[in-house]
Amino acid sequence: MKIQPETHVLESLSTLLPIEQVKKAISGYFSGAAVQLSNPVSERDNSKIFRAFIEASIPFEAAVKFCLVPKTKIPDTAAATEQFVALERVNHALASGNPRYRVPTPLYLAPELGALVMSWVDGESLTDKLRRPALFFEGENWFEGVGAWLGNFHKAGPTRNQCVDLVERLKVVDDLCATPLSDKSFAKALSILRKTAPALNGMEVEASWLHGDCKTDNFFLSGSNIFGIDISLSYENPVEYDLAQFLNNFDLLLAGPKYLHLFKLKSTLEAAFWRGYQTTGPSVSSIYLNWLRLNFSLSFWHAMLKDRKQSARTWVLNRIFSRLIDRLANKVSQAQ
Repeated sequence: MKIQPETHVLESLSTLLPIEQVKKAISGYFSGAAVQLSNPVSERDNSKIFRAFIEASIPFEAAVKFCLVPKTKIPDTAAATEQFVALERVNHALASGNPRYRVPTPLYLAPELGALVMSWVDGESLTDKLRRPALFFEGENWFEGVGAWLGNFHKAGPTRNQCVDLVERLKVVDDLCATPLSDKSFAKALSILRKTAPALNGMEVEASWLHGDCKTDNFFLSGSNIFGIDISLSYENPVEYDLAQFLNNFDLLLAGPKYLHLFKLKSTLEAAFWRGYQTTGPSVSSIYLNWLRLNFSLSFWHAMLKDRKQSARTWVLNRIFSRLIDRLANKVSQAQ
């Protein structure tokens, strides 16, 4: 882990605004180099990211991420430390592999300020790429590359064989049964999950570290290189967890109004993603994967719409989720 500022430096920072505190801390770490920060390039409920120019002996650009306790401006010291340590672990693990599959290089951590600094990546997220006309010509290559990145990431982790244990996921089913949504598809899917679970318990699958937030937003394409970002490594579990999250996110994304014109490309892009994953990653159980996808989708549907007032937006969301649930439920049923 990178060296933190000395105590007297931290004390001198306490009178400055948060952004100025971070600038001064970064400057101190890089031998007094001037630090310029742009306006935020990304703002979320729990973080802000800035593009920084650091005028060291060899000037360079970096990304500065402020981790915040959700819905506050309080620095999230635990999240900053966890993300920095995860970035160091993954960066080290990927260093000896294919240089196309990378993460931003971790540069500096100031946990007291909830801030971490990493190398700047010029490129676009896979989500942004979906809006480009080039998707029709290059989309398969993009998705194949992202699939290969994820497979390579899983293989680089502490892989091991593990028996499926559905106790935790069935508790989720019990909770959903206690406060179900009124849609018929919801009740049918819960029944299918219960009915098919016994056949999966004890199945052997491959486990590794997990990305933890595996979606199109968190893969950056930069030339021929692919970067994974926002990796947590909080848990080690079957690789199907990341895959279920990615495929569900992609399904819901293309079902939204912004991407309806791309829906016919979905199967082609998914196939490309699987080609990439299968060239670099562990083996995958499609039966277990679809069961998890159905379980995760029901949880997300419930979280999004339970107790929400009826409106045109909730009607649309219900239709989107219902269609996804019906497709997954059919896959799970047919596999038995």
